Amino acid sequence: MSKKRPYARKRFGQHFLCDQSVIEKTIAAADIKPGDHIIEIGPGRGALTGELLVKGADITVVEIDRDLAGDLKKRFQHQGNFRLITQDILKSDWHGIIQEGRCNKVVANLPYNISTPLFFQLVEQRRQIHSMTIMVQKEVAERIGHQGDGKKLKDYGVLSVIAGSVFTTSMLFKVPPGAFNPKPKVDSAVIQLKPLVNTLENEKAFFDFVRRAFNLRRKLLINHLKNNESQVYQSLTDEDQQALQNLRPENLSPQQYQNLFYLGRLGQ
Repeated sequence: MSKKRPYARKRFGQHFLCDQSVIEKTIAAADIKPGDHIIEIGPGRGALTGELLVKGADITVVEIDRDLAGDLKKRFQHQGNFRLITQDILKSDWHGIIQEGRCNKVVANLPYNISTPLFFQLVEQRRQIHSMTIMVQKEVAERIGHQGDGKKLKDYGVLSVIAGSVFTTSMLFKVPPGAFNPKPKVDSAVIQLKPLVNTLENEKAFFDFVRRAFNLRRKLLINHLKNNESQVYQSLTDEDQQALQNLRPENLSPQQYQNLFYLGRLGQ
């Protein structure tokens, strides 16, 4: 790290991973094979990067912080399986990051301040990514991994429904603040996302449908559909309308949202 700037930058959401056991568990969960192409977002000081490089895979790291990027370049540029992109991942062209025809895997401690918008980028790019083993705030992990099973409904929302529609999700393990420098004020968790083979037609419209529902999450869903989603509402049978009478947006599973949007029925 440059002597001029030994501290983390808040505006980049930097909390540098420094717990070796967490690093090893994360890499083991990613199941990296020689020939894989690993994408690491926000490598920071390179604690995870160094361990990834010894696995024999090709590594592309994307780092917005030019000071950190300079240090990473000095440390790893001599290794033929290391590639550095100094950019804001949210403004990057993923065609220049993902390597077509390769087994692309995302393995990263995601910067806290961009984890939600970055999640939606990963959703968009999922068809070219084999798996995503990522560390995020525990609260975000719980939202993404929520299965709509009736527990902790406050955690169930747009992230849950979209993740449940396009990924299989696994909560791998929790990570305490002491695993980082500086320590964050919240717990973190490592989760793994694996894209489902199904394809959602007109998925942007479906995602917008889900977002509109949760914008009125305290309202009865049947009233929202009647007032704002006339096409869906008109396609419902009397039985489905009756079943929706007392349900709010958090009461429907990802599959039921798909049934409503694509088939015009509630289903299971």
